[in-house]
Amino acid sequence: MGAFRRRPSHTDAETNSQAITRTMHDPPDSETPALADFIGTRDSFLVIRDPQLAKTGSQARAQLRSLPFLAKFGLDRVSHPEIYDNGLRLVEYELFPNENLRENGVDGVEFPLVHYVSQEMLTGELRDEDSTFDDQDVIRRLLRKRPEGLPYVLVTDTSTPKMPRHTKKPGKSFIDEFECTVTDYKGLLKRYIQYNLDSDLPLSTTQNLFFHQISAHHKQEGLEAGSIPVLFDYTQIPADSPAWAPLYYLIREDVDRVLEDYSERIREALRSWTERGPTQKVANSMLDMLERVEFEEDRLDSYRYRHQEDI
Repeated sequence: MGAFRRRPSHTDAETNSQAITRTMHDPPDSETPALADFIGTRDSFLVIRDPQLAKTGSQARAQLRSLPFLAKFGLDRVSHPEIYDNGLRLVEYELFPNENLRENGVDGVEFPLVHYVSQEMLTGELRDEDSTFDDQDVIRRLLRKRPEGLPYVLVTDTSTPKMPRHTKKPGKSFIDEFECTVTDYKGLLKRYIQYNLDSDLPLSTTQNLFFHQISAHHKQEGLEAGSIPVLFDYTQIPADSPAWAPLYYLIREDVDRVLEDYSERIREALRSWTERGPTQKVANSMLDMLERVEFEEDRLDSYRYRHQEDI
């Protein structure tokens, strides 16, 4: 799916769509850190479809897999459900929990903003009955509050998100009311990797840019980089690998280490970032290293840099 532009009026939409689709196939300008420029649009309201957000229950995972990609464009203010925040952040960002926006309104929110909302949340099926606003109210308030030209990136599981309480016409998406560009996350990521990274990981393994960055880094060092578990073999990876960063985060966030099954803690922490796959192997590798250094940051530094002499 290429990018296409939604306009509130019927003005040669087909021509606009074709022009933006052509731009999507051009090499990205890596010197321009604006997501709209990368997509090839003048719009600042962007809708990115990631079907991963549609999954619920035991299948719900990797909801934040697009965030490392979006962070590359300087988008570090994020709103998402608190349940996604499992105690590990692969990129740093300021969080405005969806629950707080529903309860307290949007006055404290700043832009640019990335907002994760599934269609199920919009239809009210996941609505918190104690909230003052639901997600339909929140999105419309954010669109009214947003300063002109500042990005608002809505990540959802459909290219035609609906607000049945506000948009009465059957089958009509609320984005038909606004000038915006709709695009597919997988296509954006594929294009970014094509022009910026030499990753050995297939997109069928993961659509999280963080893991592709590690793969490309290790491949450049002449290391095996074709699976996620091998990326976290801390006995082999170089000191400047991005794979070390989650260990420091876990040490800083879990200084008390109160959980008996810490492997389960790490596996759950990875849940919002990883698709189905060898999460347990990665969790075990992280735990082995944390136990080796006794959960101490100084000792991790020492192992990380001294160990390089033997690699």
